[in-house]
Amino acid sequence: MKETPQIDEIRKQGVRIIVEQLGIAEAAFFFRETMAQKFNYLELKSQLFGNMTVADIYREINKSS
Repeated sequence: MKETPQIDEIRKQGVRIIVEQLGIAEAAFFFRETMAQKFNYLELKSQLFGNMTVADIYREINKSS
């Protein structure tokens, strides 16, 4: 029998897929607009941007525009 995935793992996979499909700029907008529930912003920030610098994020946003 397959083990039930943990909510944290599902959340991480969801964030990764949304970022891959929408790009950083649109994913950030999506999360801001849809995450009305209490969540750990620093964890989300880490999942979205990892070790990216502000310059990296800026370049990524400009590529999406």
